[in-house]
Amino acid sequence: MILVTGAGGKTGRALVKVLSKIESVCAFAHHDQDIPTLKSLGADRVIVGDMRDEFAIDNAMQGARNVYHICPNMSPDEVKIGKVVITSGREAGVEHFVYHSVLHPQTEKMNHHWQKLRVEEMIFETGLPFTILQPAPYMQNLLAGWKSIVEDGVLRIPYSVDSKFSFVDLEDVAEVASTILTEPNHINAIYELAGTLPLSHVDVAEILSRVLNRDVHAEKEEIEDAAQRLRVQGLNEYALENLVDMFKYYDQWGLTGNPNILRWILKREPTSLEIFADRIVNEHNAKH
Repeated sequence: MILVTGAGGKTGRALVKVLSKIESVCAFAHHDQDIPTLKSLGADRVIVGDMRDEFAIDNAMQGARNVYHICPNMSPDEVKIGKVVITSGREAGVEHFVYHSVLHPQTEKMNHHWQKLRVEEMIFETGLPFTILQPAPYMQNLLAGWKSIVEDGVLRIPYSVDSKFSFVDLEDVAEVASTILTEPNHINAIYELAGTLPLSHVDVAEILSRVLNRDVHAEKEEIEDAAQRLRVQGLNEYALENLVDMFKYYDQWGLTGNPNILRWILKREPTSLEIFADRIVNEHNAKH
């Protein structure tokens, strides 16, 4: 059995859908309302609880041969949760512990990245057979602003439109998870998962213009305006502070990687931004 923590989020759902096709999956989620969705995606067992609760994690760990650990995004308890899940996995004797980290966790200026590096460090010191995945920003993040892109032709971001980023399709990440949990020789490895060469959001807008057959331009939203908008939406102050630090970092340095590792694991070309956008358009058209 594979235990997937943080299964209720978009990453967890994508993984449950793919991993349930290769092995029985226990999905650990935080909300009762996640149960029907996770069951429909193929989870044989869904446990609802708090990842800081050692008893709940120990219960979920029973019978697990492999663990894929996803901490809730921007959690102030990333390290505490990591310790609980890692300790439980070690005591349960899991054969393979996969940690969902982030591209460039070494960046101390982004606290949520830095906390993931601390969890990676803990994994090294447990003796657990591990693989660490460090995905680039998801292409799916574009969907939050899809309405503005499609209807107004505006791709709005709270940092420089000229900063360079590498992106990855979440479906490619899920495929990698399936591969490393079923193929040998991925133990004690750290993989950066980038699906594209560096692109600015000006480049992204040009790609979207071609796919959507309409003009799309990239536009910078001031960080203060973005922060206020997110505060009104109810984002907690810890997450907001981390996001503002991330926007400032992105504004100056972006976040870039190289697709060679992902290409090697997938044994094919990673999904391009063009193919991703075309897929989203086709999915939207199929619903209407």
